[in-house]
Amino acid sequence: MQRARTPEAKDDRRGVFAGAALDEFYEKGFAAARMEDIARRVGFSKGALYLYFDSKEALFEAVVENFAMPNVARLETVAATAGGVGAVIDAMTTLAPVIIREGRIPKIAKVLIGDAPAFPAVATAYRQKVIDRVLAVITGVLKKAKAASEIDIGEPALAARLIVAPMIFSAVWRIMFEHDDEAHFDLDAFFSQHGIMLKRAFKLEAAA
Repeated sequence: MQRARTPEAKDDRRGVFAGAALDEFYEKGFAAARMEDIARRVGFSKGALYLYFDSKEALFEAVVENFAMPNVARLETVAATAGGVGAVIDAMTTLAPVIIREGRIPKIAKVLIGDAPAFPAVATAYRQKVIDRVLAVITGVLKKAKAASEIDIGEPALAARLIVAPMIFSAVWRIMFEHDDEAHFDLDAFFSQHGIMLKRAFKLEAAA
């Protein structure tokens, strides 16, 4: 394989390694995955991989940066541009099934569920960088809507967790049960129903 020389080529190479790492972590678990096997997936030597990443933990950070953080950024854009909590709910419930079907987030969920007790720092870093940031975005939207008397809720931070919960459920369901055809369900219909229920709970006119 030709050595990457430009910054763009190096970023692309890191992305390739991150994709291989996620697949290896997903199939074998974070603890059992080996650096040489990750490199072999994309036709590189272990030495070439170590030029970019010095540990599996560093590779997992790259997984988060490449496959989770772009979705956080998408959500932040939605929150900043949708205009009103109802529009944010519509945009989120449209975006959520797309993210789940892409497959990366369910794979990351499996890795964390399987190895979080043995590698708590990895799980904590994911929570802080991804989940806490998502919750902060939604909490901010709800606080703003509550202050403007657009919605009537109790604690926005707790409501944000209720909004996010079906996304986590769907990711976990996909990786645990959907090897069985009987376990499949319509993600678009599921999140559409979630949006309807949220609007009714918030007493938004769009739910009428």
